[in-house]
Amino acid sequence: MMFLNRFLVSRRPNLNYVKEFHSSRRRFGLEEFFDSRNRFKVRENPVAGRGWEASELRRKSFDDLHKLWFVLYKERNVLLTETQRARRNNLRIKFPQRKHHVRKSMARIKRVLSERRAAYRRSLAQEKEDEEKYDSPPNSST
Repeated sequence: MMFLNRFLVSRRPNLNYVKEFHSSRRRFGLEEFFDSRNRFKVRENPVAGRGWEASELRRKSFDDLHKLWFVLYKERNVLLTETQRARRNNLRIKFPQRKHHVRKSMARIKRVLSERRAAYRRSLAQEKEDEEKYDSPPNSST
């Protein structure tokens, strides 16, 4: 039996060469909600990213908007956690304008989706109107 266990253990495939493709390290649990990027580095020119414009979002597919919504949602939770941590320690958060950019981007995604929904409803109404127009019998006045 001991020989069999050694044989099975030695025949397991070596999966050390297999790695997931990520540009950043995976974070689990509560670590996910803390911003650990460049925490100890002091940057000379502090610049945060910009929010998404509505014109950019209109070019995205529904799936892309859905993914972006969850990325922004997660970022918003990180920022809220960082804000609370800073408030407890009487500190200021880095790049406070990030909260504004995230909030505005989320509002713009909602706006783009509501525009798409309205356009879809208008097209359904137009289609129904066209069906009624062409399916109705012609009026004979003779």
